[in-house]
Amino acid sequence: MKVLVVDDSRVARAIIRAVMLDKHPDWSVQEAANADEALRLAADQDFDIFSIDINMPDVDGFTLVEALRARGAKGRIALFSANVQEPVRQRAASLGVAFIAKPVTPISVAALLAAVGCESP
Repeated sequence: MKVLVVDDSRVARAIIRAVMLDKHPDWSVQEAANADEALRLAADQDFDIFSIDINMPDVDGFTLVEALRARGAKGRIALFSANVQEPVRQRAASLGVAFIAKPVTPISVAALLAAVGCESP
């Protein structure tokens, strides 16, 4: 599995990466600090899973999901956010992506993996 973790927080990216690789050491997990970097990486390779923060400077996670899909990305997507209000959850659902509440912890990363069909809840 190839995973792209997109978050402006270096700590969040590191936790997601570490938990995923601890559970699945054979996976390839790459990181992007913003939407532009994510789009560049996704243009060069196919990812099976995208973990995307919603609240990032310049381009938010919702816009990034739309851009990735417009460019033909087929991977399963989960959006992370500390904003757990219903409109945010509904927007994620309308895009057909999983919503995972922050903070990023081993438990929330496990929820992400379950939401994209890679592990049991």
